Amino acid sequence: MEWILYLQSLGIVLLILSLFPLGAHFYKKFNVKNPESNHIKILEIKPINYKAQILLIDVQGKKILIGYSDKGLSFLGELKDDNYRIGNS
Repeated sequence: MEWILYLQSLGIVLLILSLFPLGAHFYKKFNVKNPESNHIKILEIKPINYKAQILLIDVQGKKILIGYSDKGLSFLGELKDDNYRIGNS
């Protein structure tokens, strides 16, 4: 009779533990981010190698180049001219 209580307790503990990943999934899925914020936009990402990329971002109308690698972020410069082309054309 004791083993039935043991199995029942074990089942309740497993049920409670199984709710944590399910709760985390729904929290991540329904976590509402601020859709009104359009101050920073990533315009283009160009990989340099498997550890480094160059990002062209728009921050309130300014075009900024940023280098990203496993060592961190680096400011590469600002584009003054709006006549840049995105893509391989």
